[in-house]
Amino acid sequence: MRWRDVALAVAVCVSGVLRLCGAGGLELDLRTSSALQVNQVLRTLYAKGDMVRLKEIAEQVVQQNNTEVLQDLSFPTVYQYLGVAQYSLGDLEEATKTFELAVKVNEDDTHSWVHLGNCYLYQKKLPEAVAALEVGVKQKGSVKDTYALVKVRNWMADWKDREDLLAQVRETLEEGLRSGQLPDANAFDVVKLPPKMLVELRRRAYQQSDATTERFEHTQLRLQAPELRVGFVSSDFGVHPVSSLLRGLLALLSSPGHQTKVYCFTLSNASSWWSRNISRTVDFMISLKGKNPLDAAKLIQSHEIHVLVDLNGHTLHSGINIFTHRPAPVQVTYLGYPMTTGNPSIDFVLSDGVATPAETSGDSFSEKLLLLPMHYIVNDHLQMLGHTLEGNRPPLSTFFELDDNTFVFATFSNWQKMDPSVFSAWMEILARVPSSVMWFQQYFGHEGVIVNLRAEAEAHGIDGERLIFSPLDPWIDHTYRKRIADLILDTPLKNGHTTILDALCAGVPVITLEGERMSNRATSSAMNALDLRDLIVNSIKEYVELAVYLATHKHVLQQLRKRVEDNRLRYPLFDTAQYTTKFEESIKVAWQVKKSRLQAGGLPHEMHIFPSIQSSVVGPRSFPVLSAKEDNHVEDEYVVRVQNALDAQQPIRLHIGGHVHSPDWWIVDANDGDIVDFVMYISNLYAFPDGSVDTIYSSHVLEHCTHGFGHELERTLSEWHRVLRPGGQLLVSVPNLFALATLFINESIPHQHRVWIMTVMYGGQIDQYDLHKVGFDEAILVAYLTQAGFCDVTRHDDFGLFDDSSVLVIYDIPISLNIQARAC
Repeated sequence: MRWRDVALAVAVCVSGVLRLCGAGGLELDLRTSSALQVNQVLRTLYAKGDMVRLKEIAEQVVQQNNTEVLQDLSFPTVYQYLGVAQYSLGDLEEATKTFELAVKVNEDDTHSWVHLGNCYLYQKKLPEAVAALEVGVKQKGSVKDTYALVKVRNWMADWKDREDLLAQVRETLEEGLRSGQLPDANAFDVVKLPPKMLVELRRRAYQQSDATTERFEHTQLRLQAPELRVGFVSSDFGVHPVSSLLRGLLALLSSPGHQTKVYCFTLSNASSWWSRNISRTVDFMISLKGKNPLDAAKLIQSHEIHVLVDLNGHTLHSGINIFTHRPAPVQVTYLGYPMTTGNPSIDFVLSDGVATPAETSGDSFSEKLLLLPMHYIVNDHLQMLGHTLEGNRPPLSTFFELDDNTFVFATFSNWQKMDPSVFSAWMEILARVPSSVMWFQQYFGHEGVIVNLRAEAEAHGIDGERLIFSPLDPWIDHTYRKRIADLILDTPLKNGHTTILDALCAGVPVITLEGERMSNRATSSAMNALDLRDLIVNSIKEYVELAVYLATHKHVLQQLRKRVEDNRLRYPLFDTAQYTTKFEESIKVAWQVKKSRLQAGGLPHEMHIFPSIQSSVVGPRSFPVLSAKEDNHVEDEYVVRVQNALDAQQPIRLHIGGHVHSPDWWIVDANDGDIVDFVMYISNLYAFPDGSVDTIYSSHVLEHCTHGFGHELERTLSEWHRVLRPGGQLLVSVPNLFALATLFINESIPHQHRVWIMTVMYGGQIDQYDLHKVGFDEAILVAYLTQAGFCDVTRHDDFGLFDDSSVLVIYDIPISLNIQARAC
């Protein structure tokens, strides 16, 4: 047998004898084989991506302790192959030990030095990682791995000779494009590249192995399945931000209301509360740990998955190569890697129109765009962190030895998302706001980082002690603590993702500099979903000026913070139920497109899928705010109160925005007060089940809703219709714009009276809720009511229930439009 034919063989090792089946039955005794023969076998298994057998054979060679083979430096050492296999199969600790042996055997083994540095990095041993990569890149000359040194230096906030190193990375990438000798895919996330170059580099990386990859065909039987089968592949179903974000979506998708079966394919067997909780809620949790990509793909394919979702991209212990075998008809990358994967077998990247604008993002992805009608980063915050909405903001002195009047800027991004330009901006802000500090969290490696950042501050003329640091508490605790911050300054290089959601959930305003890539537009997406677009800036100058302005105009910042706090429950950012519906709708559309093409027998080329302009954003949030602080068994007192009334068969009558207590009515208002029974937004009566309310009365409230952006009016009427029982009564009074306009243009009315009429038209505007955003005459109001599902609409002069604005008369003209309607 010629050694170049080894690629056609399957290796099986028994008692030190390696049998190569399919190649004439040749047997190779590892105890007596030459270094050349062993290297050929290991290289072939590596080229095939057969990491399981590569690990087995390499371990056998090491156990045979053939000094001639183990010490031969003519080829990559057995230890290098073994370390790569262990790393690929997720055994990071064993891989580290093996690479340490590899560089002892051959100190000029640049690949093993770089692998060792990466192993140290992913075990959070930053000084060791820097030392190993300095040897591999600078001393041993592995220039193509400069990106790895830049990455670990970023984690240390060590920016010396940074620009020179970045220039070297760019040059390496450009040379790789010319020569076809491409560096590791993760090199692309340390430098800014033109989108087309980035996509081309990623594509080239896959083209090298594309021709020999085994792919699955998808049968017609799969097309007739009664439910959609969705699989999620990740190494992060443990203590990881992906789990904390995704838990609620997975649970809701698996619930009876959705015709979806949810499969989680985990690449790690590490046990945690998160993995146990997720495994209890989804239909199937299946381990792929220790499997080759092809074997993992076969297992996935056996479950006849319709849509397979990658949650890793090119991150640690990624399963991206599984997708190359096409185990599912539709394959999507989502959430874990905000860039293109370059994998031609990935059909879609799931995002939204703010993070990836359709008109400018097509060239940035090898995948087609599958855009949600809302923010793409899912979260579970109001099911797990409801306690952050409770109580008063804790004083600064509770956590730091600082005066409570100190202004606290903060960034909660990890070190590798920072760079010299944003740090200089922060120092300028601190210089212009003297009684202020900058707050960071102590991520791994913080001992060295604190020294580096404080030295950088001193170089900018800022006392290093004005940079303050706090330990990373458990997620549900440190998110609560974040409320002490006054203003969050986002990182423009790579935005905060989970950390920004944490801050917004804690009610803290965020300033973000919008970028041109998905990774630095994620915060813009979240801010848009909270109606906070005025905190999105487009230049570093604006970033600095807005931060200084808000820090020196406390009343403006106070109003802004109240807006953030209120909008958490009014806008869709934290609405996991609505998100789940939109997510499911989007992947079903992608599946239906693929299904129709498969049925037609045509080539399944993909196309961009965008949300309809008339997206159904009027659906209310249908779940209570919960907290995981008490073993995840917290119940909402409002829900209990309503259920008790229903169990007692008591009629439920709601007075929306009422100002007078009545024993027969529950008052619902956005602002708390002595007579308020339920503090809720009128568009979100989550404590009341469908069809549970007998009567809703509302006087001069609906005009506070928007009729355009946010669709608050439609959302509110749809919500009222939802909670009313069939035949339940809606009694609604609104300012009659026709009557008010008639009065306003009457020139005989004194000026001061006309001003008062104007306030009735536009609201007194004594707080953020006292704004009138829509006007009604009878025809306009009836049209909105009919659209929401009400019927039998009649007009009344007086409901005879309350002495309020519904009976207001100005100059003998009734200024209210009083309408009764039935929930049909």
